[in-house]
Amino acid sequence: MSTPTPAPDPRLRSNKLLWIAGALIVVAVLSNALFFVKVPGQHLLPWLNLVLFALPLVLVIAGLRRTIAEPRIYRGRTASWLLAGLSGVLFAFSVFALYVSRNIPDASSAPQVGQTAPDFTLPDTAGKPVALHDLLLLPIANGAPPKAVLLVFYRGYW
Repeated sequence: MSTPTPAPDPRLRSNKLLWIAGALIVVAVLSNALFFVKVPGQHLLPWLNLVLFALPLVLVIAGLRRTIAEPRIYRGRTASWLLAGLSGVLFAFSVFALYVSRNIPDASSAPQVGQTAPDFTLPDTAGKPVALHDLLLLPIANGAPPKAVLLVFYRGYW
């Protein structure tokens, strides 16, 4: 006969550090939406994001130490390992994203809205080369030359 598994001890306390860390992880993930909003001090957002992912990692490690050191008092050993892994991965990704974002070239030489685009030649959908100045000189349906050309940039095929 198999022995029945003992019922969990009702006196076990919840590890509040893990709950706080879990809530901070959600806040850190949601904070990424701030990158798409123009706010004062936006240059500090990557560092804020890094701190928001590091703080839960510290809390999870403290909670993990607590559940390992005193398993008869605190529950949540599995949750603490899962949160530790999730926090570690998200923190590593945040550090990687911060490093990569520092290597993005400056867009100061890119054309600004309303500025005249530099002349260029690109192939059209049939492979025939088309120059920007040709598009501005070719007459449209009523015989008048166009006043502007709309440039659409897309990423293409994946």
